[in-house]
Amino acid sequence: MNVNDYILSGILEQYVLGDVSPQEKQEVECMSHIYPEIKEELIKVEKALEGFAMDNAVTVPYHIKKNIFDLIEQEEKSESRNESSSKVVPINTDKEVKVVGFNYKKYLVAASVLFIISLSGLYLFMNANKKSTELAMSQQIENLTQDKIALEESYKNQLAALSIQNNKIFVLQGNTKAPGKTMVVAWNTVTGNVYVNNIQLPSTPADKQYQLWALKDGKPIDLGVFDVNTNLQNMKNVQGAQAFAVTLEKKGGSPTPNLEELYAIVNI
Repeated sequence: MNVNDYILSGILEQYVLGDVSPQEKQEVECMSHIYPEIKEELIKVEKALEGFAMDNAVTVPYHIKKNIFDLIEQEEKSESRNESSSKVVPINTDKEVKVVGFNYKKYLVAASVLFIISLSGLYLFMNANKKSTELAMSQQIENLTQDKIALEESYKNQLAALSIQNNKIFVLQGNTKAPGKTMVVAWNTVTGNVYVNNIQLPSTPADKQYQLWALKDGKPIDLGVFDVNTNLQNMKNVQGAQAFAVTLEKKGGSPTPNLEELYAIVNI
């Protein structure tokens, strides 16, 4: 068996996304135990796609968190003045959480559960305060709800783009110009749609941009420019691509690639 051909087949990316049959899943796990090269590549793919999810997470605004903690602090001071006592039940946070596999849908479900728990706690706290506090907490709940909706919508759009049938996922490894760096390219072999995400390449000067190329019959095809801080970005369509490559070009792109500034390439 040719290990390199197996790695380039795309089966490892499909395994990480959970888009394989039980037989294929067992095959990948078996091969990763037999061949160290496959195991190493599988770890790289998991890290790259995990970074994709993390890069697109929605952070709760600082002012919302600050307002909530300020309100809690005010309530604690009020209870202290009234010499009231309450039992504090410690929450055990020492249990280790082990991640067995990587699945983007689990991130979406987990995010929803955490938001529901947060909203439930806020509701109970609101009922224990005065009318002015109730109004303030109601606004915080509304803000958190809107953030939750935005988070779910963002994940749904990105998962839809990557999970469409006939999509193939490629993890481009940086060369000596970007050692240890990666980025993700998704290409639909039927529609020709191309997406880039989780771009971990080095930062660029203000007058430079990365440019994605497809290689077909030895000729480069321009697929557009992108920036390091870009989330999921739709590039130009391409049919019959045989490889994808990334070069650093002048801002706005170039009609031909500067091979001296080649940063990554993957054969299909």
